[in-house]
Amino acid sequence: MDNRPDGLVMENGTLRNLIFNAYRPQSTELVGAPGWLADRYDLVAKTTGPSTSEQRAAMLRALLAEELQLRAHYEMREQPVFDLVFARRDRSLSASIIRTDRDCAAAAAARDAGKPEPALAPASNGAPPCGIRSNRGEFLAGGITMEGLARNLASRAGRVIFDRTGLTGYYQITLRFAADLAADAGDAPTLFTALQEQLGLKLEPSRAPLQTLVIDHVERPSEQ
Repeated sequence: MDNRPDGLVMENGTLRNLIFNAYRPQSTELVGAPGWLADRYDLVAKTTGPSTSEQRAAMLRALLAEELQLRAHYEMREQPVFDLVFARRDRSLSASIIRTDRDCAAAAAARDAGKPEPALAPASNGAPPCGIRSNRGEFLAGGITMEGLARNLASRAGRVIFDRTGLTGYYQITLRFAADLAADAGDAPTLFTALQEQLGLKLEPSRAPLQTLVIDHVERPSEQ
């Protein structure tokens, strides 16, 4: 899903992902979701001009209500989660996570307001200056908060992650790990091991009430 100031573009993405982008629940669980929501589609949705992230989400909700007859509501449900914490007693970080002086807060504010982002110095790891570049076994961030890191790693870890580090500001991060969470694959460590060895952070199991999206009604889209 590519969020742009003038709309949204999705290539070979799932309807499930569209729903999460439209409603933005805390939980990664989608209650009452039929299996066909995993079907893949392309989507281009344009706004009449620059738009905020909330306006784009509202546009998606309206689109889903029209095309899928989607009706849904939120519920608070206690679920297993992870807490992102320091891996070492001295709270030290590893060399692959560096606090950046780039004004990523200004870039995020401009992006959310649908305005051009300020020109920023490039990140040394090849990531966008205040964005991320990732695939199944690599996560690169030019400038991201710990809350943003927790949110982006949740789908890979299989649970919602809460930042408990207390760290503020934006960080450049280089993280490489095996795509398979179950075991180390060759020379690549699991995500859990990579976090400790490469960043000096770890994920601790916990439980918390999460805002969860419940599907009340949805219909398969008609073939065009």
